[in-house]
Amino acid sequence: MAVVHPAEGAPAQRPADSEKSQGVAQTWLLAVNRWVLVALVGTMAVLVIANVISRYVFGYSFTWVEEVTRYMMIWTAFLGAGVALRVGGHIAIDTLPSSLPPAGARALRLLIVAVLAVTLLVVIWLGAEYAAFGWEQETPVLGWSFGKVYLAIPIGAALMLLHLGLVARRWVTSGEWEKVEGFDPQAL
Repeated sequence: MAVVHPAEGAPAQRPADSEKSQGVAQTWLLAVNRWVLVALVGTMAVLVIANVISRYVFGYSFTWVEEVTRYMMIWTAFLGAGVALRVGGHIAIDTLPSSLPPAGARALRLLIVAVLAVTLLVVIWLGAEYAAFGWEQETPVLGWSFGKVYLAIPIGAALMLLHLGLVARRWVTSGEWEKVEGFDPQAL
């Protein structure tokens, strides 16, 4: 069944079921990714504040808090990189693309996406090797496997590659990132 688009007066196709399911999957992925980040940052804040209070009020410091929060920060950085990418939150110099004609700017953005995708594939590969290398090494205080900490590298890079794949078409064609109400990545 065709729907008439009022601005154009031409029939527009309804989104296919596969497009709807992709939209739902993308929304779900982004929501889960964001909530994991919220949980990590919130837990880090609670642990650090509790440790500071314990140190100054009770004269006792939990030795494991610094180590745990350090590794949580590493995971937060790698898991958050893809979410930041979606809104254009990474450092970028856009002088060249903005000075090119539209076709040249699109070609340059396509090249940037290709280089970024290849780079992320290399990071996934090397990150997996690094995690395997550190698997038998233990963290100093908790005795955890460093490999579990280093898994943040390939997992975060894979998530960033997935996010890149989901936003690349829009960015290449229009130069626009996703908009999040009340958030301006350029203000950072």
